[in-house]
Amino acid sequence: MTEEEKRELEQERENLIFLLEFHSTNRLIQDEVEFEDYINAVLDRIAEIERKLKK
Repeated sequence: MTEEEKRELEQERENLIFLLEFHSTNRLIQDEVEFEDYINAVLDRIAEIERKLKK
């Protein structure tokens, strides 16, 4: 992985964390199932990025 790819993944991870915090605080998604699906998708992507960065 190049340094540029690593920086892009780190930036994406930071953005996802920001989105997670924003949506957890403001609850713009009112439907409970949709909210949970969204949060799980964000957490899955963060975990995927962290696995890639550890390689």
